[in-house]
Amino acid sequence: MFKHLLKYSSKVYFYNKANMMWNFIFPFVFISVFFLALGNFKDPTAEFSKDPIKLAIIASDQQEADNLTEFLGYFGEEGIAEQAKSTETSSDDVFFKYQLTNAEGADQLLEDQAVQAIVKASNPIEILAYNDLSKVKSSLLNQFLESYESICKTTTVIGDRYINEKLSNPENLSNSQLNKQDINTIIEQTKMDLKAKHEDTIDIFSDKSESTELSTSPLLIYFFACLAYIAFYPLNTGVTTLTEITANQTGVGLRNSATPISKTKMFFAVFIPRWIIHCIFTLAIYLYINLLGINLGNNYLQIIVLLILGTTSAILTGTAIGALFNFNTGLKMGISIALPLVFSFASGMMYNGMPRIIAQYIPWFNKMNPIGIISKGLYMLYSDPTFTRFNQQIFSLLIIIGIMFILTIFGLRRNSYESI
Repeated sequence: MFKHLLKYSSKVYFYNKANMMWNFIFPFVFISVFFLALGNFKDPTAEFSKDPIKLAIIASDQQEADNLTEFLGYFGEEGIAEQAKSTETSSDDVFFKYQLTNAEGADQLLEDQAVQAIVKASNPIEILAYNDLSKVKSSLLNQFLESYESICKTTTVIGDRYINEKLSNPENLSNSQLNKQDINTIIEQTKMDLKAKHEDTIDIFSDKSESTELSTSPLLIYFFACLAYIAFYPLNTGVTTLTEITANQTGVGLRNSATPISKTKMFFAVFIPRWIIHCIFTLAIYLYINLLGINLGNNYLQIIVLLILGTTSAILTGTAIGALFNFNTGLKMGISIALPLVFSFASGMMYNGMPRIIAQYIPWFNKMNPIGIISKGLYMLYSDPTFTRFNQQIFSLLIIIGIMFILTIFGLRRNSYESI
């Protein structure tokens, strides 16, 4: 009898056109749109060569301005070309075009739409204004300048230590200065490190995995959160599972409740096939992301386990909502749609800096956010060579699964009806 119920529940689920549309077709469309929106960074050098970021640099401090323009010179060229954005530059290594000017000149360049941002060369560096600069590029510009400041501080410390070592050993000192060969060596190595860091920052499609810690670009955070959202998307399936076995929810639930089968057995007969279907489908989405060329790391087994647990937590969260609350079914479905969106927003799918804000002001929410846990688990697998922090995310998901399962069984057993 139980095998018959499993087979019957599977057929009913696939025959429902709404299920096919929203639970199967929509996630593929969603991932595809995400890819088209961010996928143009597959070849970052070519992208920036066609449309480099144009900057006006205000020289409030001449030394800071000289340092910044020297740094930008490794990745771009001075002079704002008066040409259309779509016109390609003459070099394949131009990420920036910049113009050193004063405050009035910078404002005029921005007003004439000759530049896309105004940068004040001070300590710290400030971005004063944007003009027609996409959110992705503005985020990259911020990260690029932050990297510059960080590397400048590191270089200063190393330089001071180097000079102190030279001064402490008179045999290595010539007129109390670094010799020219040493300076050139430091500059060349710094240039190579900066360029490698910049390319890693903007290339989410890099398949280089030789180092123990890979790049975690802001764009990857979007894809981590997006995949976590898809894994948690079947929340509505858990809600509909309960409506089909609860007498006061739907006509189907009324008929099923009239059968000589216990609620628990009926629950598992409806739950198990849907759980299997959605786990397989979540893995199909993960395979699709890999086929698109997006590298989310090489720990495939761990990623599969994480996604399956994420989907399990989603369906059980839906069943808990369906079992504990007796309000309108339409309202429950609305909650099942809104809740993953709220969780995904807090996990960085719409803004990659949101997890840090949530962690600062409402840290407890991060601990109970399943999408955040899945996204963080993907991040840990990608950036951490050990599995210590990843295992913590697995443990958190198991706790959520256990709690939601207990609440579901409790809600099923407490339901009783005087008349139906």
